[in-house]
Amino acid sequence: MKHFACIFEDKKFSNFFPLSLSLPVFELRIGSRNFRSRLQMESGAEKFGVLCRDYLGPLMALREPALTVNEPVEGDTVFLNGRLLCYGDELSEVLNKIPENGIAVKGGYVVAAKLVGEGAKDFAAYIRGRISETTIEQLCAELKGYVNKDKKASATKSRKNVLPQDASEGTYEDDHALGQDSLVEKLPQPLLQLIDQHNLTRLDVPEARLLSFPWQIVEENPVAIDDDFQKSPFRGQSEESVVYPGVQMVGEENIVVGEAAVVRPGVVLDASAGPIMINDGTTVMPNACLLGPVYVGNRCIIKSGAKILEGTSIGDVCKVGGEVDQAIFSSYSNKQHDGFIGHSYVGEWVNIGAGTNNSDLKNNYSAVRMWCAGEIRQTGRQFLGLIMGDHSKTGIGTLFNSGTVVGFNCNVYSSELVDRFVPSYSWGQGHDITNYELEKAMLTAQVVMERRGVKFDPVYKNLFHKIFELTKQCDRNI
Repeated sequence: MKHFACIFEDKKFSNFFPLSLSLPVFELRIGSRNFRSRLQMESGAEKFGVLCRDYLGPLMALREPALTVNEPVEGDTVFLNGRLLCYGDELSEVLNKIPENGIAVKGGYVVAAKLVGEGAKDFAAYIRGRISETTIEQLCAELKGYVNKDKKASATKSRKNVLPQDASEGTYEDDHALGQDSLVEKLPQPLLQLIDQHNLTRLDVPEARLLSFPWQIVEENPVAIDDDFQKSPFRGQSEESVVYPGVQMVGEENIVVGEAAVVRPGVVLDASAGPIMINDGTTVMPNACLLGPVYVGNRCIIKSGAKILEGTSIGDVCKVGGEVDQAIFSSYSNKQHDGFIGHSYVGEWVNIGAGTNNSDLKNNYSAVRMWCAGEIRQTGRQFLGLIMGDHSKTGIGTLFNSGTVVGFNCNVYSSELVDRFVPSYSWGQGHDITNYELEKAMLTAQVVMERRGVKFDPVYKNLFHKIFELTKQCDRNI
């Protein structure tokens, strides 16, 4: 049953907006890779396919040509939920529990399944229905209405929509639960009918780590970095790397320096509390300090004097300086200058201006609230900073409060605190936000991408148009 694995999105994709507006949930970064890559590596399958929202299909085909994308499923298939996070041998343990023609669930959602023949085909159709255009339209209608246009109205709306559930658990399956007893959602009726129709064996796996919110990705990142390090065969310095005299290494056995990487004098690599992985072609400039667990991707530049602290992941082709603490930077994003980004997730193609800072701790030390899928939610997290969607930019000296969400393709600048929810395609300062024109946004994206040797393919143009229309339906009332 291991020769083909299909990684799928489910209806929870809207919980990860704005990050999941432009990428399937399984493409979001955690540790040294994304959810999909982790599942692929750990599944033992020979071939892989994905099921994602239709408008993201062309993007996935462009990013990963070797995958089958949204194609009919035939034959024996292992299905894996794309927001499933496993450490060590956990995925093997789950899969070993599932018999042929079996399905593992947690709450109201499928974690994994082993299906054959018509059962596999019908289950794929069920998943496609859960992420169909009709579903997206319904979700947009549900999300519509929460905008920080008027501060007083926004404050009233925020208090009304705070969800008080305990957010300290690993996953919360019922979006609208108001009490601990109602956290488990029943399986949807179409799935129950499918189970009965094909006589599938149902298995509950409450131990599965099925992430439901973006702040969980930030929280799990230090453990994911360490898990990736333990599974990697590489240790020490590549023969093609250059580590200058004057570099201080603590816990050298937990440090990896890749091919053609350069670590310049005065750098401190302290892996005493967790591993440090520096990938191929990356340069760490003089007097930077990296405290593990830390992952730095390919062809990055860590600027002089940078403080890259525990639990930070940096994707490929990034330039990062200043202070960064337990934050995730997706590929092709820059934060070159001084300023603090902590307990945050930064999307792809983001540029953070000099002196931009975010708060990740409230002055009264209470739990941070954050916008998620049209509601202000109580996260249960004391430390939580910024979630910023792909292609967004900040001007110099921009300030973000704890628990701020900035949408896809925004341009924000201000020395006053930016609103804690900035809708996609926004432009402006502080509370004075206007619409960012689509054509201008695409022109900027084309310039930025082509500077890094990435063509602004028609796929990206269509994606920008689609996201513009979706966000106009749900969160752009300004």
